[in-house]
Amino acid sequence: MKKLLIFSFIFLFLAACGQESSPEGRMTMKVEDLQKQLDSLKSQNAAILDSLGKINEALQAQKSK
Repeated sequence: MKKLLIFSFIFLFLAACGQESSPEGRMTMKVEDLQKQLDSLKSQNAAILDSLGKINEALQAQKSK
């Protein structure tokens, strides 16, 4: 019984040491999530700019005809 109690405390202690259990860990997780979102937005922005460039080229070609 005593060993079970000790193992239970050890398990609970180790489970409570996760990244989401401390303010620093939660902040790190938020920063990582924000960085992923920023990278996604940069990729979307590049795709939009590429599309706008192609549309502009097509419009310029139509104007010169």
